[in-house]
Amino acid sequence: MYLRIVKSSKFPLRLTSLLLGLGLLSGCGSTPAPVQTVVTAPEQPVQTAPQEPEAVAEPLSTEQADVSYQQVDSDPLPVAQDQDEQLQRELLTQAKAALATDPKRTLAICYQLQQSLYSQIRAQNLLPLLQAAIADKQLALTEQLASQTSLTDVPEADRQAFALALAGHYRQQDDNVRATQALLALDAWLGNSADSTAQDLLWQQLVKLSGAELQELGTQQHPRAQAWLELLQLTQGFAGDQQAIQQALTDWQQRHPMLPALDKLPKDVQLLSQTPAYNPERIAVLLPLSGPLKSLGDAVQYGLAAAAAKQKRTLVFIDSAKPAAELQAEVAAAQVQFVIGPLLREDIDKIQQLPDWQWPTLFLNGKGDLPAKAEQYFFALAWEDEAAQMVQVFRQRQYQHPVLIYAVNPIGQRMAQHFQSRWTESGGSAVETYSYGSQEQLQALINKFLEAEASEERAKEINRLIGQSIKAELHSRQDIDAIYLIADPVQTRFFKPFIDVTVSPTARRLPIFTSSRSHSLKVDKTDQRDLAGLTMTEMPWLLPQAATATPLRQEFDTLFAEQEEQIQRLFAMGHDALMLVGHLKQQQQFPAMAYHGLTGSLRLADGHSIQRQLTLAQYRQGKLQLVDKKAP
Repeated sequence: MYLRIVKSSKFPLRLTSLLLGLGLLSGCGSTPAPVQTVVTAPEQPVQTAPQEPEAVAEPLSTEQADVSYQQVDSDPLPVAQDQDEQLQRELLTQAKAALATDPKRTLAICYQLQQSLYSQIRAQNLLPLLQAAIADKQLALTEQLASQTSLTDVPEADRQAFALALAGHYRQQDDNVRATQALLALDAWLGNSADSTAQDLLWQQLVKLSGAELQELGTQQHPRAQAWLELLQLTQGFAGDQQAIQQALTDWQQRHPMLPALDKLPKDVQLLSQTPAYNPERIAVLLPLSGPLKSLGDAVQYGLAAAAAKQKRTLVFIDSAKPAAELQAEVAAAQVQFVIGPLLREDIDKIQQLPDWQWPTLFLNGKGDLPAKAEQYFFALAWEDEAAQMVQVFRQRQYQHPVLIYAVNPIGQRMAQHFQSRWTESGGSAVETYSYGSQEQLQALINKFLEAEASEERAKEINRLIGQSIKAELHSRQDIDAIYLIADPVQTRFFKPFIDVTVSPTARRLPIFTSSRSHSLKVDKTDQRDLAGLTMTEMPWLLPQAATATPLRQEFDTLFAEQEEQIQRLFAMGHDALMLVGHLKQQQQFPAMAYHGLTGSLRLADGHSIQRQLTLAQYRQGKLQLVDKKAP
């Protein structure tokens, strides 16, 4: 049993002592050792609750500041003015002491202390309340505290711990934007702290942001936040050019003298500027330039050429259909310093089997069965990346019971297996999963997993029992959080409206998510009302609202009108492949570092394989629009 502080106008918090004696002494198996009963003093005159807080926190200053911060020990609790205040201080001390071993007890005490009439107790209660809510996985309470508490509401001695606890919680939820916001607020208060831990954490969080997350973060008002985001932009923009990045850092310091000196910046920033990069003048590109797959090679070639127009690099194109030894000889004769390609799995395998392949290489496919060698990298438009990202999205939205539906084909099965494994790895229970091989099977399984048929059978049974016909509204399941559909555009266009009419009209809207496999540019040019509310992952290049390389997009549409999705995706892949070359060594040393390209935010996951994070988009108002990933 846990205490409950009772407050009334007649006896404000006078039951505290009784509850302290009885509530904490009440036995239960998980309760810590009992505390001594406290005897109340004779009743004092009734105190009226103040109508306003005793102190109002100043808003967060947006003026430039150079603050020297030192660790502050918790302030000693002031002398209590009456017995109730003293008892509440004792409860707060007990709550803090119990946090590590019994967070539920801490939560019970702190939850009630929110109602204290004493502003200092309410303020000092904020940190243990947040810590207990996080430890006990009380997500709704944690969100409430985060939204209703500014850093200046928290006592100075607790502010750093409060912000770090909140940032840690958001990192656990894969919510990079709000984790960054918490750390930026902390940095604005700390200034140039002698302890660089907070700044190191902030930088590690900043480099995790994808292009879409940077957009969501938006323009920051505080000068320090603006400076940090500018630093992120220049390190990503000049990665691979040591001379340019050194000059850019010097210029940045002159523009933002309130930020740490260059030698006091996070170590990763300093190391990044000193890390050598691939800077080849000549690059060999191995693509299928003949045969039935020539169109695929041509699409990648066009993307590479578009990127090369921005760089002083010479590209030497070689047909990858040639034997491995011949390819090796042509690459050597071209006197290149780097190789991009091949695109096809069989061509990659034959090169990997060569014992003396001496060039750093970015293969345009996933890592196969052969082990990767040093300076071999793999860049694929992997469907598995989208499945993994959807697990992250569901976790951010706190979904507990998603349903997975996939088409029975090799890609659908791969994506489904990857989603299932990543979901269980993240702590979820086994995913309720359905597969289908035809449109008829898809319709049948919708009725099955929503239990609409069972509802209809129950209505028929009631009619039979009462001997007359009554009109009954069918009901569907209420325990499903969301649906992840792995389907092609035609199947998706059938599935979405059928779900809408099958779900009970009294039930909440059932969110449906899918992958870029469901996206069709042709469908986007027709009536999209059937897809309203559908959310998908897609590369920024195919989302005009993503504002990625807008001039290039306009030029592409002029030169290559009406190109199908596969050709457009390969064009974007070719463009990003060349742009990645100068980033690979930095990404190998700093895995969180991203290149924000046409195909998504690209990171080097295991020292060899590029991993993509795509953009979330939703059909609204007749078109596919960007969405906030935390939106319901």
